[in-house]
Amino acid sequence: MREDFVPLGELPLEAQVQKLYELGEEAEAQAVANQLDSRKGGLESFWRPPAPYRHTQHQVGFIPPFDPGTEEKHKIISASHAPVAAELKNQRINVRLEFLRVYQYPRPFLNLGDNKHTILFTFEAQNQIPGGSEAVAFNQAYEAASGQDASVMGYPIFIGLGVGANGLVFSCKTVNIGNSNDEQLVAAINSDAAKTGLSLLTTAQPALAPFVGVATGLCTSLANRSKNAAVQKIDLGLDFETGAPGLRLGVGSYIVAQVPKANEITWSDWGFESASGTIVRTNLAEGEDAYTFPYNAIVFRISPFAGE
Repeated sequence: MREDFVPLGELPLEAQVQKLYELGEEAEAQAVANQLDSRKGGLESFWRPPAPYRHTQHQVGFIPPFDPGTEEKHKIISASHAPVAAELKNQRINVRLEFLRVYQYPRPFLNLGDNKHTILFTFEAQNQIPGGSEAVAFNQAYEAASGQDASVMGYPIFIGLGVGANGLVFSCKTVNIGNSNDEQLVAAINSDAAKTGLSLLTTAQPALAPFVGVATGLCTSLANRSKNAAVQKIDLGLDFETGAPGLRLGVGSYIVAQVPKANEITWSDWGFESASGTIVRTNLAEGEDAYTFPYNAIVFRISPFAGE
């Protein structure tokens, strides 16, 4: 059994075929098998794009703060162009999960017709404290049907996370839970205490170390279990630079979208519809109906810590 966290789309093709058959995704498994055969001269696989849950690249958008009621749809920009919040240097912030977009994940193994997914979400970071930093991690499980968002709006992840002089480093991971025994396990994660987020201090918290070890270990272990699949993993570095490649640290919401290629999304074609809390297409051809975001995505918000 693998001992590291590897998203399904990053596994060797042979391992992808095996995992896809295990998940009951026969058509996708056959497409990958055809891709393997293409090395021997076949071409069939080139006519079928990977399922969205096998994409291995991400794009990051940013929703700047807005005044409620001023517009129906609010603009989205690249996180590379996010206004730098220099006032956050060496300060503390709150990180909240706005929503988890489940456009297409591997089908539930026990599909009762509602195509509802149980998803383990893990968020890891470094909490900057005087004299150094400490690793922190947070797990939560959510349910959502394909093509919809998980039932979460603004849930706390970290309260009072310390920011360094050079910015922040995050890691986001999602695991599709298809093993019925594991569904019972992740349900236990969703206690009322877990829903308040992880409150952090300005001093070292030795008790956090075993908690972090359990959180990260659980995520990796479940990702490698039968009928489960790692779907998304992205490491983000948010800094205070301007006029340089990379992602900026600002006050607002970040959209981490799973995409087939690095330039898949033109963010100006999309907007955040605050009334429904969804991302919708705004750049439409004549007669074209608006539609929602066709990508798996993690959306989290950064705001200043308001104090005790």
